[in-house]
Amino acid sequence: MAWPAPTCWRMPLTKARRLERIFCLCPSWIKCLCAHQVPSPEAGRRARVTVAVVDTFVWQALASVAIPGFTINRVCAASLYVLGTATRWPLAVRKWTTTVLGLLTIPIIIHPIDRSVDFLLDSSLRKLYPSVGKPSSS
Repeated sequence: MAWPAPTCWRMPLTKARRLERIFCLCPSWIKCLCAHQVPSPEAGRRARVTVAVVDTFVWQALASVAIPGFTINRVCAASLYVLGTATRWPLAVRKWTTTVLGLLTIPIIIHPIDRSVDFLLDSSLRKLYPSVGKPSSS
């Protein structure tokens, strides 16, 4: 039987998830406002605004939250495992080293993830958009 996570862990995770949602919604709102400012017929404007919001939200959710979070988590888990088997360092040193390695991976993974998400959206979701409102890559 799995024990429930202690309350001290649930609270920060819930707040972090709220921040992730806000992080995805803010650029979408800005794109919505920008797309709404471009003069066009009402039907075209509504489609363009919807496409801009959906595309930006999905792109941000994948490229800024989900994929980097998963990638960094797996790098940290692998490095903690390797450090545990290859060294006799104390646990605190291994955990801090793992944290530093996770932070150092961020600059390395940014561009490949951005390009991969653009490719993924170009070959899936963006094919469904009306031709009037195709967004530029975010």
